[in-house]
Amino acid sequence: MIDVELSNIWGSVSLPDLLSGEKDLFDAHMQLRTNSPDGPDFLGWLNAPEGVMARAVLAIGKAAEKIAELGGTLVVVGSGDAPLAAQAAIRALGKEGGVRLIFAGTSLSASAYEQLCGQLEGQDFCLLLTAQNAVDMECGVASRAVRWLLDRRYGPEARQHIFVCAPKNSLLHAMAQEEGYTFLAQPAQLGCADSALSPAALLPMAAAGIEPLSVLEGAGQAYHDYDLRAFENPVWMYAGARHALELRARRTEFLGVFDPACMALARWWARNTARRSCRGGYGVLPVPAELPGALDALDAMLDGSRSAFETFLRIPLPARKRNIELDWKDYDDLGYLSGHSVGEAESAMFDALVQTHASLDIPLIVLSAGQLDAPQLGELFYFLELTAALCAATDGLNPFDRKRTSPTRAQAAALLRG
Repeated sequence: MIDVELSNIWGSVSLPDLLSGEKDLFDAHMQLRTNSPDGPDFLGWLNAPEGVMARAVLAIGKAAEKIAELGGTLVVVGSGDAPLAAQAAIRALGKEGGVRLIFAGTSLSASAYEQLCGQLEGQDFCLLLTAQNAVDMECGVASRAVRWLLDRRYGPEARQHIFVCAPKNSLLHAMAQEEGYTFLAQPAQLGCADSALSPAALLPMAAAGIEPLSVLEGAGQAYHDYDLRAFENPVWMYAGARHALELRARRTEFLGVFDPACMALARWWARNTARRSCRGGYGVLPVPAELPGALDALDAMLDGSRSAFETFLRIPLPARKRNIELDWKDYDDLGYLSGHSVGEAESAMFDALVQTHASLDIPLIVLSAGQLDAPQLGELFYFLELTAALCAATDGLNPFDRKRTSPTRAQAAALLRG
């Protein structure tokens, strides 16, 4: 299970403060677990590891095999959190080999558009297109470009290279049926389509060599482990601490990771948390930070601040011990590093960060996971998604409300329509 260390928050909140949120957390947890199946608000994503998603594993595996046969590159174009979750998993597990993955459709940059087209010239490639009922403008621009390149390269056979993940009866489902694209249905339950455990995330993982069933097994175990409705549940500890700090006007959370391979995971974590729990003036704004690179800026921002707190994610990634090289002339004045390993320097920096920030009364939560593999990653995804949902529900929000249309997107569409 994920370990949650709260010893460095008590300067800002007390144990009674934390425990006072028990009823709100209990009610939120019950709401997420007991909504009636097939009802309009059934939050079936919570059962995804054992029920909804397990049935999709075979289709995901077949699609991944077909992608590997058709070309060495998969272009993933999609909105929402699922593509970013796949990117996070691939980088954290070091699976950026085999089929090359290109993630696109996140900007309207003309130079990014040109770069994408240039990367695909002369290559054998496939397209994975994911979306909810509506296709975002930036996804549409990238998708049209890639489909045009596929048509030019393969002619009528281009349809064999296009894969679509979307809800049944959506616009993309209709397109896949009419054009003969391979279609993988996103679960219809609220919240599941944006989940890191959805086909839209698991298919790119599978194409990169991550076994989707192993990810789901880790998440399925987490489904049972984190169903405890008490503060012995690590999810309750983290969600309860965030809620207590929010009530003390700590409205910004810096999410610190200590390995560049985990930075995509931090970005997914921040977006997923913000999407679920930051609306209508409620919630804590999550900001990802790579440490110790961002440390000087954090020290300056947080010194004397009473509006922020930190959460650090500690994950041991597989790596052999590397000793720090000697510099006999000590040009950089870091001679004290001699005789130490890179890992020892990282541990010393982490300990120093905890000590100095605790002395500044900056609340600090530490999340620790075991050696990262596919099952541990599935557990971590489930842990963070459930935490975000609990935080939202505790504030009285629906963590899966996607009914609102972005006014900025609507205005951009109006401008282009003239």
